Amino acid sequence: MLSGRHDGGGTFTLPPRATPIRSASSSGGVDELFGVYVRSPRDSFEIREIHVDSALRKDPLPWLDYSFNPYVGCFHSCSFCYVPRLLQTDRAEWGTSVAVKRNAPTVLAREVKRLPRGLVAISTATDPYQFVEGKYRITRHALEVLLRADWPVSVLSRSPLMMRDIDLFSRFRSVEVGMSVPTLDDRARALLEPWAPPIEARLRCLRTLADAGLTTFVSFSPAYPPTGGWTAATIADTFHELGIRKGFSRLLDPRWGARDAMLGRLAGSDLETELVRFTDRETMVPFIQAVAQECRDRGIAFRTELDGASPARRAEEANRQEV
Repeated sequence: MLSGRHDGGGTFTLPPRATPIRSASSSGGVDELFGVYVRSPRDSFEIREIHVDSALRKDPLPWLDYSFNPYVGCFHSCSFCYVPRLLQTDRAEWGTSVAVKRNAPTVLAREVKRLPRGLVAISTATDPYQFVEGKYRITRHALEVLLRADWPVSVLSRSPLMMRDIDLFSRFRSVEVGMSVPTLDDRARALLEPWAPPIEARLRCLRTLADAGLTTFVSFSPAYPPTGGWTAATIADTFHELGIRKGFSRLLDPRWGARDAMLGRLAGSDLETELVRFTDRETMVPFIQAVAQECRDRGIAFRTELDGASPARRAEEANRQEV
C-alpha cells in the first residue's frame, strides 16, 4: 500500500485503477461512494450558514487572478495550516467549526458578468471538498457557474469527494485538478492531519482524475521530512506513475503557533525525531530541491517557492523559519 512503509528498495505498489464511479445523491456517505473511510465529525464541531457580499478575491497569489473559498474554516484542522495566521484567529479554535457561504454561487454568478475573465483557484483558505460539501454542494454549484461563464479553474483539495465532479471538470476548456500530498507516509499524515483523508485515498483520486483525461497536479506542501523509507526518487516515481503533470512545494511556515501545534501532536510518537526536522532548513531545502529535480527528470513540471528567488527573498525565507 502506498500509504504504508516503503521498502526502500525502489519498488512499490500503486493503488489499482478505480472503477467508474456510480452516481449518488449528495446525502451518500464518502465511505459508500468511494470505499474510503473518513472519520466522523467531532462531537463539538459546529456548522453554521452565512451570506456573503462577495465571492471572488482578487490576486490572492502572484500566479492566480482570483480565489473562491466556499467555506470559512476547515474540518481537516491540519496542525500546520497557514490560514489561522491569515485570519488572525486562535489556532486552538481552528478546525472546530465551519461557516457555509450559502449564497456564494449566486454572488459568483453576478461577479463573473462584470469582472475581467481570469484563473480562479478553488480554494486557497479552506478545503472545497471537506465533508460538508457532500450536503451543501457550494463548490459544485460554483463550478457550474464558472463552466457556463467559460472561466479557467484550478482546484485543490485533500478529499476524494472531488471525484464526484469529474462530469463538470471534463467540460471545462481550461481546468487543472490537484491534491495536497505533503507526504507519502500515512503514519506521518495521521499525526499531523488526523482528520484529513488518508494518503492512499488522495492517490486513488489523482489516478481517477488523470484517467479521466484531466490535467492533474500535486501540492507537496508543506513538505514533510522523508519518513518510512521514502526518497525523493521514489516519491517522484509515484507521482509519475499516477499521471501527475505538475507539482509544487514549499517549506513549512512555522508562525502563529504552527510549530508548537505540530510539536504537541508529535510528542512521544515513533516519528517524533524524524518529523521535528520540519523547520530544519539544512534538511528540508535540499530534500525539496531533490524532489523537484527528480520530478522534472520524469517530465513533471515542478516548482518550489524559492525558484528564481533573489538573495533577499531567500534570506527572508530563512528568517521566517526562525520565527
